[in-house]
Amino acid sequence: MRDGKPVRARRLLSWTSIAPALVLAAAAHARPAAAQHGQEAEAPHAAAPFQIPDSMRAEHAKIHEELVRATKAPAAVGQAARALAEVLHPHFVREEEIALPPLALLEPLAAGKYDAKMAEVLKLTDALREELPKMLKEHEAIGAAAKKLEATARKAGNAKVEQLAKDLQLHARTEEQVFYPAALLVGDAVRARGSR
Repeated sequence: MRDGKPVRARRLLSWTSIAPALVLAAAAHARPAAAQHGQEAEAPHAAAPFQIPDSMRAEHAKIHEELVRATKAPAAVGQAARALAEVLHPHFVREEEIALPPLALLEPLAAGKYDAKMAEVLKLTDALREELPKMLKEHEAIGAAAKKLEATARKAGNAKVEQLAKDLQLHARTEEQVFYPAALLVGDAVRARGSR
């Protein structure tokens, strides 16, 4: 539960009330992991003050904003965008909780810096390692929904939404090939340095 509302009840809200929530969640990262997983405990990132790199935070916010606009498109384009948003939003939330914050340590680790407080990131990277198969499966669903949106937007002559769908597919591949492995390597590096 969050704010006294069960998670299931929030999913039944109309898109006019969900759309602003998508943007707010992207900007503030307000939804805790506990709500995502039906737990009452604090989210793993609450214990570790690792900030998602600004470039990634901005990219996620931009995708959310553009997708919110696409959900308001008429007919089939809006419908396909809403279907994509439904599978994408919870995935983005979880990424912003466990997959992206560890990347804040890339620069200091690459510069040879280490601090014992960095060990807090292991809560996140261990959760990512455990959930990675599920997250990659979610990427399949997101990719299918993005391809459908791309084709629907192309047929409707909506070049902007078509490009958004293409950008989302590229974004997912970048996460799979770069961001997730880098986050896991951050965990490995921190664990190795902490055991010296």
